[in-house]
Amino acid sequence: MPKHLVVIGAGAAGLPVASQVRRKNKDIEITVLTDREFFAYSPCGIPFVISGMINSFDSLVLRDMNHYSEMNINILNKTTVTKIDIDAQEIVLGDEKIKYDILVIASGAKPIIPPVPGIDLEGVYFLNSLEDALKISNSLKNTKTPTIIGAGAIGLEMAHAFLKKGLKSRVIEMKDRVLPNMLDKDMSGIVEDYLIDLNMKIHTSTVASAIIGEKKVSHVKANGNEFETDLVLVSVGVRPNVELAKDAGIETGSTGGIVTDASLRVKRKGKFLKNVYSCGNCVEVTDIITHKSTISALGSTAIRQGVVVADNILGKNSVFGPISSPSIAVIGELEVGTVGVTKEKALEYGINPIEGKAKGLTRAKYYPRGEDIYVKILSDSDYRVIGAQVISKEGVKGRIDAMSLLIGRKTTVHQLATSETSYAPPISSALDPLTMAARKLIGSD
Repeated sequence: MPKHLVVIGAGAAGLPVASQVRRKNKDIEITVLTDREFFAYSPCGIPFVISGMINSFDSLVLRDMNHYSEMNINILNKTTVTKIDIDAQEIVLGDEKIKYDILVIASGAKPIIPPVPGIDLEGVYFLNSLEDALKISNSLKNTKTPTIIGAGAIGLEMAHAFLKKGLKSRVIEMKDRVLPNMLDKDMSGIVEDYLIDLNMKIHTSTVASAIIGEKKVSHVKANGNEFETDLVLVSVGVRPNVELAKDAGIETGSTGGIVTDASLRVKRKGKFLKNVYSCGNCVEVTDIITHKSTISALGSTAIRQGVVVADNILGKNSVFGPISSPSIAVIGELEVGTVGVTKEKALEYGINPIEGKAKGLTRAKYYPRGEDIYVKILSDSDYRVIGAQVISKEGVKGRIDAMSLLIGRKTTVHQLATSETSYAPPISSALDPLTMAARKLIGSD
């Protein structure tokens, strides 16, 4: 008798599970449940639609309902799961119940809602879905003075998107720098200078203490000042969406994410369940450097986890290992990449990092249109590479991906400093900036 696979969540983790299983197994019944109207789209593209770089939100939709119907995958959107009954192997949808043989919880993450008075006023937005994006986009017609609370990657990409619409944002960040989870302060300063040159108003070490207005937002209070505004985007991070799982007795860890084994099976009553998996932003993972649990909010991580879960459902015995979290943000012309740990994070976990920095060019010095590129590499006391930060207007992704590979293979900075790199004047300098930074770290330059 064919089994029934039920997936809760239709995002970057859940849909790859359903699609991968269907490609290999034509008989299993597959149902995907999501409380959202829109699914199978790229949320990372939202700022670029708002900026006008991409024509419409429709362009972000990767697959439609017909596609999944043709694959014989039943997607129930705008459907709220009210309970997971592990013992009965049932999903409760209000008055309806669905039986499952295999369950995948890919419920994603929710925006962190700071305890700020006025957070529920009209004109205050969060960006966690295409529905949110449409509301923000529609409101821009009547917006003159946007404020963004949170200077992370999404906040800054949205600030630049607003700028492309002729709106100069005020960005408020409680930490002492922009992109605090990606960059150390010295590297963050490069990004902040770029934003200031674009006439953005950047307030670091500043706490938004109140959002003021009658029915609609009119001011934001921060560090004793009141700033006029008619739109507030709150972008201070996300937390795992695990309420359903917790109510079902599924264990969560110190990060708030769902605990799994290497096969991404969930844990309940001290045992890992053979037929219940979890993947995506709701799951805690292991950091490859600190060996501590963490949450990855990266779509690339979610997709990879989805593939591992699908493999295991199909009997392939795949595992998901520790992560180095390579990530990149594109803010206007500036590409900002990071991988591994920052100096701040290393110190937090008792690692005394050694650093090497270099400024180079993305092309030969004599070749036109070369861009400055800034590189910072971190190692531990054994000179094992533990982190890298790269900023430029081109050439960032390849270097961050290379450093992710080196971190995963426990490469030393000495090996990096002596490794061979390709060279052609239109696309590189003779000595790569990564090599330059590595040589400085070990004292060769």
